Amino acid sequence: MKTGINYALSDRVTGRLLLIYGLLTFFCVPGGYLAGLFVRRTFGETYWYLTAAELAGFAGMMAGGLLMSTWGGFRRREKTLAAGLISFGALSIALAAAKHFPAYLAVMAFYGIALTMVQTSVTTMLQEKTAPSMQGRIFGLMSTMYAGFLPLGMAVFGPLADLLPLPLLMALSGGFLILAGFFAQPSP
Repeated sequence: MKTGINYALSDRVTGRLLLIYGLLTFFCVPGGYLAGLFVRRTFGETYWYLTAAELAGFAGMMAGGLLMSTWGGFRRREKTLAAGLISFGALSIALAAAKHFPAYLAVMAFYGIALTMVQTSVTTMLQEKTAPSMQGRIFGLMSTMYAGFLPLGMAVFGPLADLLPLPLLMALSGGFLILAGFFAQPSP
């Protein structure tokens, strides 16, 4: 593990991609992992609403997988990553602003597509840019980051959702993801 961390810290591209992935995992908590709480507080506590929200996100991720497998993204992968992050952030803000449940479901489906764009871009770029002898360690680190940043996000945003309006947290995290998207854009 130490070798993988040293490699990630010494290789600027790999380190940056892992950082972006960790931030994505952390900041997707309000819009994605607290979706059930948002639906219950905004639209009502019915099984139908909670089920439909989960199915819409799943359908979006499936559509995103089909899109990325057929289209493959922009020629410059950094552009695909940036577009996915910016879209993902904007859609998090749109989820927070949704006042009608059908509109929320539509935005949630697009949210799933944007999430898949980002995850596919990061994974592909790590495969392309990481030395083959280090790929196992780097993908192990990626899994570790997911396993760490997700509970950290829940530990931060879960209690905050009882102190601050959840739509505000969704919008703020979406804004941060948009900024991360501009950070991920390729240099001209």
